[in-house]
Amino acid sequence: MNKFIFMTVVWFFSANTLAADIELLHANEWSVPKQTSTLLAMPAVHKSMQKLQKNVNSLLKIKYPGGDEGTLWANELRSWLIALGLSSQRIELIPGSAISTTIELEVLFN
Repeated sequence: MNKFIFMTVVWFFSANTLAADIELLHANEWSVPKQTSTLLAMPAVHKSMQKLQKNVNSLLKIKYPGGDEGTLWANELRSWLIALGLSSQRIELIPGSAISTTIELEVLFN
């Protein structure tokens, strides 16, 4: 029994550590009028940009909700990030986020 509890605790902390690498951008955050300051104030964008600045070989994976609305949202985010100076070559768009009202931002290090 103690072994089971120990393994459950280890799994829980491992899962949380892995999840910490993915930043979530929620639709209600994105629905505000956008300016550079409001975009960079969004925690998911801010944290992702900080991670990207630390490694010039890193890539940003944007996993977005499917459908027209999700595609428009992802492309708008991509355009903003490019306007902020992130090279389009460092951005990968992937449809199919786990939650339909959320974009997942993940920085991949090469």
